[in-house]
Parts: sequence; C-alpha cells; structure tokens
Amino acid sequence: MTRVRCLVQEGLVSSEKIVRIRTSGGQQEEVAVSASQVRGSALEAPIIGRKGGRILIELPRESSSGRWRLWVNKDQLIDPA
Repeated sequence: MTRVRCLVQEGLVSSEKIVRIRTSGGQQEEVAVSASQVRGSALEAPIIGRKGGRILIELPRESSSGRWRLWVNKDQLIDPA
C-alpha cells in the first residue's frame, strides 16, 4: 500500500469521504471511499504498475467516471514504495 495525495471532502455519511485525485494526464477523478482509507490528505491505495515516472494505482471503489485504476505521477505519492 502507498498513500496518494488528494483533496478530501466529507461524504454523505460520517463513515465516508470524497477524494479527488489528479491523474498523470491532469484530470481529476472523484471517488467516494471509506473514511478509514484516508489519512490526512492522502488515500491508501495499492500500486499495481509502474511506467517511467508514472504509477498505476487501484482505487478501492469505482470513480464517478467509471474508472477503477488511475495513472498518477510518482511525486503524488507520500511514501513511494
């Protein structure tokens, strides 16, 4: 697991958070996650691939646009593995 920087907002219920993650292409993906998966301003997510300075992460739930995996820039990781 690694932590990916994101913007965090309160969810519809107290046990949920809404996170926005910037992809390596510059878009923002929004996903509702369990509050326990968020620490500060970072989402815990597994790394499933690497390509150059980009990291492929798997989201805990489907994003609002229907994605389960996102390419992010390596500098968005708080604790690169």
